[in-house]
Amino acid sequence: MFTIEVEEHCSCVKKAGMDEIMEFEERQDMINKARVLECRMNQEFCMTHYFEAMDCGDKIVIKSTLRETFEDEDDIEDACDLVRNSSMVVGFDSGGTPPKEAGGN
Repeated sequence: MFTIEVEEHCSCVKKAGMDEIMEFEERQDMINKARVLECRMNQEFCMTHYFEAMDCGDKIVIKSTLRETFEDEDDIEDACDLVRNSSMVVGFDSGGTPPKEAGGN
């Protein structure tokens, strides 16, 4: 049996109705679910905490830590605001030619 445990239940975890312990028959199912949860929690929850899934073999523990706050983050309410206020540009290069191994011509 493989398990995912959420270490601390902040109000967002409680509001989402997440179980404290989730059980899985297969290790890969546990890993896949933990990846989805970690991503979802970091994007959809209140932005007060940062969530990280830690693989401990037969179980994964999702830990939370307080996010760093910056002076200009007073008006940030969600992940979309964080991305909009970031200086980093993430996107695809639509003008590039894909490598042949990727199926490009």
